[in-house]
Amino acid sequence: MTPPTRSIALALIACAALASAASAQAPKAGKFFEDSVDLGFKVKMPDKWDFTPPRPGEKNLIGKYTPPYTKYINLSGTEILWLEAYLIKFDRRGEEEQSAREEALGTESLMEWIESSTHFGGSGYRPTREKETKVSRVPATEYLITGTGQGGTEFQVYAMVYRLQPEVDVAVVFDGPGGRTKWRKYEGSFKRMAKSFKPIEVEQLDYSGPRSDDSAYRSRKRAQLEKEVALSQGGKNPWALYETPNYFIISNVDDRQFLRELQDRIEAIRAVYEEMYPWEQADRLRLERREREKEEKADGEDAEPAEERDAEEEAGDDEPEVGRTAAAEATPRERSRCSVVRVCAKQSEYSEYGGPGGSAGYWAWVHEELVLYDDKAGGGRGDTWAVLNHEAFHQYIFYLYGKLSPHSWYNEGHGDFFSGHEYKHKRFVLKPFDWRVRTIQQAIRDGKHVPLKDLVRFTQREYYGNNKYGVGGGQNYAQGWSFVYFLRTGKKSSSKWNKAWDDVLDVYFTTLASTADLDQAVERAFAGVDWNELEEAWKQHTL
Repeated sequence: MTPPTRSIALALIACAALASAASAQAPKAGKFFEDSVDLGFKVKMPDKWDFTPPRPGEKNLIGKYTPPYTKYINLSGTEILWLEAYLIKFDRRGEEEQSAREEALGTESLMEWIESSTHFGGSGYRPTREKETKVSRVPATEYLITGTGQGGTEFQVYAMVYRLQPEVDVAVVFDGPGGRTKWRKYEGSFKRMAKSFKPIEVEQLDYSGPRSDDSAYRSRKRAQLEKEVALSQGGKNPWALYETPNYFIISNVDDRQFLRELQDRIEAIRAVYEEMYPWEQADRLRLERREREKEEKADGEDAEPAEERDAEEEAGDDEPEVGRTAAAEATPRERSRCSVVRVCAKQSEYSEYGGPGGSAGYWAWVHEELVLYDDKAGGGRGDTWAVLNHEAFHQYIFYLYGKLSPHSWYNEGHGDFFSGHEYKHKRFVLKPFDWRVRTIQQAIRDGKHVPLKDLVRFTQREYYGNNKYGVGGGQNYAQGWSFVYFLRTGKKSSSKWNKAWDDVLDVYFTTLASTADLDQAVERAFAGVDWNELEEAWKQHTL
């Protein structure tokens, strides 16, 4: 799942909510943000504000700062301004080579960046001041820009763009309230921070280097992540990189015991995934799929839509894994052994990083990064572990089978199936997932569950709540979990079990993996099934 981007400058909220909003104070200059491994500069940023690093693939953003508590100020009766400070870059080094590879370079100017919907909301941006100056002997341009919110209220954006190198510009960008009196306090503070900018020497990062059991891909991946972490040290809690046999974990949590347990748990749940979904089976199914595609192509048929092609084909996994060279692309299995997990120290940091509203974690296949947060201060770490097991399943399956998207009952149902596993003595034991039990039991008692014959064909949109039954995503998640749990455990525990259901899950997934055909997977898996009998047995087992 790719997280949606929040429009960060202006938001409309109800007037009643404004009554509880405290008025924010103009920020004070805090510690230096320092980049000594890439661009070579340092600049002071707001004191005690939280730092959010860029997501993978960000072309302009170096980092974002947000207040830890009061995050916005009232502009008018219905509008608020989110307070944020940005470090951005316009890096034109290697521009021709990047363009030749058709890689996006990001925006190329300050105004273009500000006007882009992925960063600043509002509209009507117009520079009201543009002044050439020098800061620490570096040529720079100071900007004051006025923007207009959806309700017509004006706010201000202060920026300083430093021409650090012939092909590299660095900028600081701050937003604040309109109005001469309020803005004067903010602008003075922003100027003091902007004028603290200094160029510094770029030093060679002290990489940990390759290890004896490394693949070439793993060595490159470690070096890449070490550089990213070195550039993410602007906040109160520094980010650090941890490593297990199959994972790279990036976190700014300062609890070492938690981090040790996290590493133990994720390797232990992976062992459960590997037992249920072995790599040998995946290799065989990929081979079957390719053979089928060759036959279809020979018969003049279109093998499969481009959007359904597996990600491992993009990585060139036709080559054998044994004896691969540094120049060869990584196999899916090598990439899986370098899975990246990012754990934010708190929920607000997770949200600022890009966590979708209402979520506690997500697997972003585009970025190849699993993101969650330590929920110690909220629902408790039991919730953190449940989310980890769920999202790590999606991550594992992605590398195993590529951009394969089973029906949601199977995909999310299995994520929750693994969430229910209980960690004991360094191993996981299967248990019901208590988040879902009461929800689906009540739905069955009230006769408001979705008929199974329809649930197994629900699209993701329908599963999330847009369906003819008016059943929301929370209940569908619970029903998907309970159905998977029944099919995984009912043979041993249900008095109404029918042998015809023994292989439903295996047939569904192997069909999908070898054909990429959702309808065919359902038809083969449930061929000849008496839906009334199956539903009654499932209900009895769930209750």
